Order: sequence, then C-alpha cells, then structure tokens
Amino acid sequence: MSASPHGRATTTHVRIFGAEYPIRSHEGADYVRRVAETVEQAMHRVSRNKVAKSTADVAILAAMNIADELFRTRRQLHEVLRRVGDTTDAMGQVLDDRPPVVTS
Repeated sequence: MSASPHGRATTTHVRIFGAEYPIRSHEGADYVRRVAETVEQAMHRVSRNKVAKSTADVAILAAMNIADELFRTRRQLHEVLRRVGDTTDAMGQVLDDRPPVVTS
C-alpha cells in the first residue's frame, strides 16, 4: 500500500462490473486494485439480489453498503478509542494516588 514515488499520481486501469476505468491516484497500483476489487465485490453482491434494475442502481446500492460499513467501522473505532481513553485516565488516576517511592 505504498504511495507512488515522489508523490506523483499514476494511472492504474481497473475493471469494475464489466467496464474499464483509468484511476489516477497518489497511492500505488496494488492499493487501487484492492479498492476496485472491493467495489466489484460489493456490486456483485447487490446484483445477486436482483433488486437493482440497472448498473447505476447496482452502483448506488453498492456505494450505500460500502458507506454503511464505513460508518459502522468508524463508530466502532470511536468506541474503542473512548475505552482506551477511559482506561488511560483510570490508570493515570491510580498512579497519581500512589504514595511516592522513596529511594536512598
């Protein structure tokens, strides 16, 4: 997942749902391909449900599913960070309440 050398954008050609797209990115080609594969898989999951009538419908529903997953992951991350903060605060309080160590 390394960025392109010297911070320059490069173009990677990917195929998503039967169409080829030139994707210009500062990230490396492997990263762009992994992102494209995630979109491809999401679109195929949606299309299997036969709810969407067009490729645009499939793309919108796939984007909604990906955004939902992103929001849920962010919520989980914030909860973990809150817990870590609470634990850190509690540990700091315990250390503050300890009597000083005397050395001779």
